[in-house]
Amino acid sequence: MTRYGLLTAIGAGALALLLILFGFTGSTQKTPTQRTNDAADIRGQATASDFAQQFVIAWLEAKLGEESTLAPFVRTDALRLPNETAFTASDARVASIEESRPASTNGSAPAADGAPVRDDRRIYTVTVSASVSDPRQTKPSERRYFSVPVVITNGGARAASIPSPVPSPSIGADVALGYRHRVGPSHPVTTAVQQFLAAMTSGEGEVSRYITPGTNLRALTPPPYSGVTVLDLASDRDFTGDTAASAPPEGGKTRVLATVDLTVSDRQSTTAQYALTLTARGGRWEVSALDTYPLLSAQKSAPAVDSPGTSPTSAATPTAAATPAPAN
Repeated sequence: MTRYGLLTAIGAGALALLLILFGFTGSTQKTPTQRTNDAADIRGQATASDFAQQFVIAWLEAKLGEESTLAPFVRTDALRLPNETAFTASDARVASIEESRPASTNGSAPAADGAPVRDDRRIYTVTVSASVSDPRQTKPSERRYFSVPVVITNGGARAASIPSPVPSPSIGADVALGYRHRVGPSHPVTTAVQQFLAAMTSGEGEVSRYITPGTNLRALTPPPYSGVTVLDLASDRDFTGDTAASAPPEGGKTRVLATVDLTVSDRQSTTAQYALTLTARGGRWEVSALDTYPLLSAQKSAPAVDSPGTSPTSAATPTAAATPAPAN
């Protein structure tokens, strides 16, 4: 038995060695090279972003005789600057960033002896937005966008050219949401949402009373609002008909989008929206998640939202942040 056990152990070890050598392992860990490349990309993006923002502000505000202020960013031998400061700029932000490899070498270039030499430069096309105004005019500042090609090497960051004014990003189409049904103001789901949001935003009661056990949700501290009112509640489930008055099934879930009015003071309020998941427990609805994003519709067009007692085909069509309509 000892001999057989020893032979089995030797065989298992040999099989494991073969699996490792030929790559037949279940591990999904990244190789050291992959981890190094990921870290380099994160550092490169951060460096290029900061560099581009500084460059855009310096270039916009520079005037004749101040070419030296741009020398740390780009070659200035062919640079022409206005006689006086043309713009004042502030609040620079990165609108987008894209990495690419040098097109002329495609990642490598031949050395003098013909041996390939790897090109480790990283090129980031950074689009920077800034609040720009003309000091000679009284018009308010406007948001403008500039493209900056930044080359990252072991020696640091350098712009390949002067910033280029570019159009602002396109505005996307309205997002179709997956909340097909409206919930009435007296429904237990609406009551649960109202109580939870009141406790979370205005300190009316304890949040723990309205959430599923084990859910990590806390109130805003200190409470920034004096009250909250649910203006409209849309759900992915239909609570009309026979289900309107029936107790929720244990463990049942629904996702809702609550449009609420947050009271700032006696004369001021603001509208906000909360995407929530509710779970039924003990005959009542409890908040089990504050969703990171609303439920999106799989349909190409925005789905209809029906009010209680109406058919989906005769209801209004919702958008991502539509003006709330009173719940029926």
